[in-house]
Amino acid sequence: MFRRYADVAVIARHPAFAVKDADWFDAHLPGWRQSAGMRLFGTNMLFHNAASHQRLRKVMSPAFRPARLRALSEVVRTTVEHRLDLLEERARGDVVDLHELLTLPVTRSTGCALIGIPDEDGPFLYELVQPLLALLDPGTGLRALTRADRAAKTLRPYLDRLVAERRTRPRDDLASLAASSLGDDEAAAALALALAGGFDTTVTLLDHAISGLMTSPARASVASGDEEAVNAAVNEALRLASPIGLITRIARHEVTVGDVRVPAGQEVMAWICDAHRDHEHFPDPETFAPERPASRLLSFGSGPHYCLGAQLAKLEASFVLPAVLRRFPRMVPFGLPLPNDRMNVRGWTNFPVVLDP
Repeated sequence: MFRRYADVAVIARHPAFAVKDADWFDAHLPGWRQSAGMRLFGTNMLFHNAASHQRLRKVMSPAFRPARLRALSEVVRTTVEHRLDLLEERARGDVVDLHELLTLPVTRSTGCALIGIPDEDGPFLYELVQPLLALLDPGTGLRALTRADRAAKTLRPYLDRLVAERRTRPRDDLASLAASSLGDDEAAAALALALAGGFDTTVTLLDHAISGLMTSPARASVASGDEEAVNAAVNEALRLASPIGLITRIARHEVTVGDVRVPAGQEVMAWICDAHRDHEHFPDPETFAPERPASRLLSFGSGPHYCLGAQLAKLEASFVLPAVLRRFPRMVPFGLPLPNDRMNVRGWTNFPVVLDP
């Protein structure tokens, strides 16, 4: 296992390391193809290398181009304002769950708009995606696999219907891109990944950024909409609470990382969450400090596997953070949020605050 920033950065970026793919699964996890969850989620582009990965990435990337992001920004703005209006109706001294009432609905609505899914389907799809994300944890057990299989057996038909519809009536959305260029299996896997990334990784960023800013001197600058202050707060939240906690890679050939020799074929685990708390690279690493010098983070991956949705996540944050801090300038945390039970795609299941103590 690698935990130092310098080592984790090498593993994330070095071409000597490959992701686990179908060939690796065939050799090391016989029978994985009989799992509905693994067939749906374990075949997306996170589990492809080289030309195969680039082919899938090329299909999906137009959905994240500037023109499309500008169109999605209106969805974000409208959803944020609507959700804040609903919060205004609550008694100001009440404890409210900001995760349930703001950050999660915003990310769900944006993810649905990106893919081309009715907004009202968001809560249903969010619940189906949660068991699939557990497949990214090391050593996934039988219970988690059973839950993932059950979820996939419901989600896959939904995605198949969406893909079939877009092949007949294409629109300007991610589902249409997948439907027009990919077969049924690859299209469903691509959309399942988009759901997971569009929901969970972004809501974790928003929750932790708001939490850090409530007690930070940067709060006023972010509330004013200062672009530099917002970007700095987003980067610091990504450092302290990277949505992706670890990556697993396979050495294509023998390579040395730091002072460790990694033989060809060796599986290695690199902990992004620990790398971002490496005191040699980040002084006072446990403190939320947006003013710290900018550093190259690994939260959205690196190299060929850099997250396609990174700019969309930052766009959502650029609307949410100033808006909620302006609307509720006295908002304070109330107790500790509850973490989910995953090792990798980590986050909170609630975020209790008092809007106006």
